[in-house]
Amino acid sequence: MDDDLLDLIAKLEPALAIAFLAAIASLRAGINYPLLLTALRNGDIDGAIYALNIDRGAFGAYVIERQSAFAQAGATISEALTKDRIAFFKRRDREPSIRSPALPPAELEPVGPSGPLTPAPPAPPTLTAPGGGELHFRFDMTNPRAEARIRTEAAARVTGYVDEQIETARRVIADGFARGDGPQNIATDIAGRINPISGRRQGGIVGLSDPQAGYVDSMRARLLSGDPDEMAKVLGSFDKDGKWKPGTGMTLRDRRYDGAIKRAIAAIAKGKPNPLTRDKIDEMTAKYADRLLARRAEDVARTETAQGVMMARAEATAQALDRDALDDQAVEKTWRHLGGIDDARDTHLAMHGRSVTGLTMPFILPDGSVMQHAHDPAGGAKNNVNCRCGTDFIIDWSWGL
Repeated sequence: MDDDLLDLIAKLEPALAIAFLAAIASLRAGINYPLLLTALRNGDIDGAIYALNIDRGAFGAYVIERQSAFAQAGATISEALTKDRIAFFKRRDREPSIRSPALPPAELEPVGPSGPLTPAPPAPPTLTAPGGGELHFRFDMTNPRAEARIRTEAAARVTGYVDEQIETARRVIADGFARGDGPQNIATDIAGRINPISGRRQGGIVGLSDPQAGYVDSMRARLLSGDPDEMAKVLGSFDKDGKWKPGTGMTLRDRRYDGAIKRAIAAIAKGKPNPLTRDKIDEMTAKYADRLLARRAEDVARTETAQGVMMARAEATAQALDRDALDDQAVEKTWRHLGGIDDARDTHLAMHGRSVTGLTMPFILPDGSVMQHAHDPAGGAKNNVNCRCGTDFIIDWSWGL
């Protein structure tokens, strides 16, 4: 089932990335720029936050997409569980030595013309339900536990995004005032600019994580500094032939501006003023911010799609246990590290192959994290962002027989 789930995650990721970007586009479109500028001129930080109009409603499509992915994953896993159970009992049917103490007492039949009565061997268990026909597991999104699981997680993520945006905006405003930046520059740093062609806002920090907003601020500060060494940090390192070394500098910058930055560095080295205007630097940082946002959408989609699929796997397994009247202890869970070793978390590498018995029995990671399965939101960002692990859920369909 693992390959199928990895394929499903890859299939579902793009839709969630689009939904996340749509939410951010909605937030950006909802900014009341004149009111933001007025509030900043008055030094009214709360008024500026109000003008940004950051609220949960912008994430409506994102929530729907998360619920849809959860439902699709649950349906796929429930179908696989049905097949697994059928295959399990077919194997048992071919093993006549297996007997079940839970079966009704066997009828007695004579052995030989006048021999003693001995029990006839019981028929092996089958997948047949009491009313006839085979059990078929269907994922029930109306199950209160399933509803609560996805609703709570999606709501927590939306709340986290909204709170983060508000706190990041507060920090950017405070930092701008501390540097002595004017209201117009601070407003542009936050909201970006309207693209005259698309009519949409570009750049700004709305939608970025707090660390990403810091990267944008750092790029702007370096380019405005007029210090060749600081400006060179934007570009990174180059070999003796002038070829850029991948992984150095601000890697998601728009490299079409590299020539302008190099010329500015050369001019300053000759004692000339920095030729990069504030407007040009804002243009460069806007492109950088938009690329960071695109990367964040990819990371969010990869992380949260994997979370949703693994949550659906746990829920589908729980529903199958309920339907087949099996105990929690009928499940064995095994942690699998499915990615490579480059940039892998040491704690996750150490967990590879470790098993626990019981659907609700947690894994205890070497750092003390407690998780029900890989991608469990309880593990926090340190265990979830871009994680490539998985968890096997193996059901002993004959448990208790």
